[in-house]
Amino acid sequence: MARIEVFNDGWFGGESRTITDSVANVGDFWNDKITSAKVHEGRWIVYEHTDFRGASTVLEPGTEYPNIAINPGGIDNDTISSLRPI
Repeated sequence: MARIEVFNDGWFGGESRTITDSVANVGDFWNDKITSAKVHEGRWIVYEHTDFRGASTVLEPGTEYPNIAINPGGIDNDTISSLRPI
């Protein structure tokens, strides 16, 4: 099983949402607002556009990302629109 928790503020602040499956469009509330994440299970790829398009970065299992943009090869904060386990 894959499981990721995303937050709309850095350092795991603000609203959070746990996701367990592919999301082609995170929706209006979450679109371009995800800043930090905790990967509880599985590897995840996050994309800057809906439908798994645009720049992307892989988030590894068992890792916390207090600021997604500062990770090597990362995409900018507040640009994530879709994500899926890989």
